[in-house]
Amino acid sequence: MIHRRLALITVLLVAMGGHLMAQDDERDLLLQPLPIRDQFLLNNGFFFFEPEAARVLDDGKWAVTFRISDANTFAKSAWVSRSLEGQTTRGDALAELQQPRYAIAPAIFLVHGETQRVELGFRRGLGNHLEVGIAIPVQGIGGGWSDRVIEAVHHVLRIGNAEREALLQDSETVYMRAGGVDYIRARSSGYALGDLAVSAKYELIPFEERNVHLAVSGALELPTGRAATLDGSGSLDAGLQLLASRDFRTVRVHASLGVLRLGPNRPLGTRAQSVITDTVGVSRLINPRTAATVQLTVSESPFRNRGMAEFDRRSYQLSTGVQRKIGRSTVVYAAFIENLFNYDNSADAGFAWGVGRQF
Repeated sequence: MIHRRLALITVLLVAMGGHLMAQDDERDLLLQPLPIRDQFLLNNGFFFFEPEAARVLDDGKWAVTFRISDANTFAKSAWVSRSLEGQTTRGDALAELQQPRYAIAPAIFLVHGETQRVELGFRRGLGNHLEVGIAIPVQGIGGGWSDRVIEAVHHVLRIGNAEREALLQDSETVYMRAGGVDYIRARSSGYALGDLAVSAKYELIPFEERNVHLAVSGALELPTGRAATLDGSGSLDAGLQLLASRDFRTVRVHASLGVLRLGPNRPLGTRAQSVITDTVGVSRLINPRTAATVQLTVSESPFRNRGMAEFDRRSYQLSTGVQRKIGRSTVVYAAFIENLFNYDNSADAGFAWGVGRQF
């Protein structure tokens, strides 16, 4: 039902864009999707695609990107939520989880903290249809700074804080017990190198309608980060996705459908598995140098089938942002990230910004 509504919204936005004034090739950079991957803290070490354009770089052309994201997560299983209800004072999360009542549940989790990710990317066009790239992430997990801001916004909107006020603000706690595996983390290990990803994208032969673009993209993520600190998965991961876009006069509709093949993650107790993820979005020019983008990423969880209902549902991550062109080949962007529909398997809120240059 949700996917049908998203499809209807996309069709309406396309129809609205059809009568707008024409764009030229120099505006292509502004209409690309926002390069924002899954932000859920517990998924930090797993491989996830970042949305990308279907068009490849011209032969011999380079693109360099620098990206930063900061996301806050507060998620928990149903028994933890029920146990925290009604508490009027803030307490330490690990001390709370040691109480006997939590031992009743065969599988529980509590994820409270903030992720920061810095990524440097390089891509190069080879021939008429091929593009290769590498992404180098540096990331950290900690208590962060944004709990007060999020709680204040929730109060203003009168939507409740989902037991946030029962635990200390800006503290880090990652606790999961399922299938005989216990994972506990309550202290930041600082910034560390994540898993490097190498990728290749092949653009399919254009249709007669030259405003339609299709491409196949594949990526391989190397286990250069530590799984024990959630900076990596501890295994070789890979993914394959189909990318599509349709250009109108000042609007571009973009979509992707991807399959991830994730290796086992021993610290978190997950086995080798396949995960489906997809993104649909719309970018629209505001003026010749500015564009706005709205996109929704829907993903299965690597923790599904672990005995916790929250992870059996798909996550819905909404990203909204503005992109601004500087000069002829540099674009900067800033975006806000929010979860939708299911709130205990994705990041509560986040911010992302970055800069890219082609030459």
